[in-house]
Amino acid sequence: MKKFLSLFALIALVCCAATAAVPITKVDKIAPTDEVFMDMAVTAAKKAVSGGQAPCGAVIILNGAWRATGTPSGTTTAEQNAAAKSRLQSLTNATVYTTVEPTTEAYMDLCRLGADAVFFVVGRDNAVKMGIYPADAYDDAKIPADFKTIPLKQMPYDEATELVIKYKK
Repeated sequence: MKKFLSLFALIALVCCAATAAVPITKVDKIAPTDEVFMDMAVTAAKKAVSGGQAPCGAVIILNGAWRATGTPSGTTTAEQNAAAKSRLQSLTNATVYTTVEPTTEAYMDLCRLGADAVFFVVGRDNAVKMGIYPADAYDDAKIPADFKTIPLKQMPYDEATELVIKYKK
């Protein structure tokens, strides 16, 4: 009887150990990429469109993790709204992903906060052409010569481009 109980205990221990391990799936192994973060911004832009706003969405990624999402609100841009929602005094080590190139004012705000970079899909020419922002919203002459700027990086992303093309002001 003791051998049976010992064998049963051993089998139970092995079964418990085997079921306690959580299998790692392919999804668990995926590291976040620029495309994943831009997809988050596109999702925010879709939400803005469904609410009757311009197709603008932005996310702030801090140290590789999501921190805040923004859409246009009143007089603030998606980027400014995301920065405000982050409740951070500094965006050091943060990257901003946005569907439309930030206006000069929004860009300067992100620079002042110390963001590392801004990725966008739709450039200023198309943003103006589609009626998202007026041409005077993009005035590089407003940026002082000694102002510390951050990199603006345009990336292709068809879904964001299509969202903007469908926009009618």
